[in-house]
Amino acid sequence: MSEQKPQGGFKAASLDEALIRDYLIKILSEGEEFLQEFYQDVKAKSELFQQKLSKDSIKKLTKEDLEEILEHIFPARRKKKRIIEETGVENLKEAIRKLLYGEEGGFLGFGKKEDTRTWEEKVEEFARNIRGVDRRAAKDIAAELLHFTFPDKYILWTSWVWDPETETGAIVFLKEESPTGGKGRKMYGETYEQFEQVYKQIAEKLHEFGVKVKDYLFVDIFLAMIYATYVDYMTLSTMHSAKGFFPPAGVMARRLLGVHAPIHYKDVESS
Repeated sequence: MSEQKPQGGFKAASLDEALIRDYLIKILSEGEEFLQEFYQDVKAKSELFQQKLSKDSIKKLTKEDLEEILEHIFPARRKKKRIIEETGVENLKEAIRKLLYGEEGGFLGFGKKEDTRTWEEKVEEFARNIRGVDRRAAKDIAAELLHFTFPDKYILWTSWVWDPETETGAIVFLKEESPTGGKGRKMYGETYEQFEQVYKQIAEKLHEFGVKVKDYLFVDIFLAMIYATYVDYMTLSTMHSAKGFFPPAGVMARRLLGVHAPIHYKDVESS
């Protein structure tokens, strides 16, 4: 992972190394077995997406295939049937194909233009074509499809990771300075290319602190555990009656990353 150069003059704020280290120590305290299983499940999810959503496979997807994919996307899981019903199977497949691969070429693929759209343009177009969820959820679904289908190309930027509109998300816990009042947008960015600098900082620091896996999937786990720990703390501190009923941080983190249940592979049916 190469160092991200500032985009358009923007330079992301440096995260607090001590906070990254402290959160990493806390996460490692969950145990090696927990983390290995978590990582392998997230990796399996990515492999599932790469298999099902390859350029040649998308057109062959069935309604059941689409349900399986949406089952592993947090903002889509409980509304997967509604999304498919209101969007339509063929329209959903086309929206996913355009998100991931752009416009098709002419006869035999000739005349296809290079996809020069920005991350934002891809995500916004997808969100406009999806029914059954609100715009925020649709954008999060698009972000997951891009990231887990191309995990070495796209970082995971969903609203729970960092939302520049509300200046909230897991990333704010990695710096002591408050992000509110517009400060967060200056520190962490407002565009994908800007926030990418922050995300890659985490990947580099985790590697420096001894995390052996170099891909972005462990960064996903790291951020999900931070966010889930915050939700767990806030819920129990404000709703004492929730103790024993609200899932622990590890369970919540798995749900955020769509690996709440084992992933079963099925061959994409031939059309």
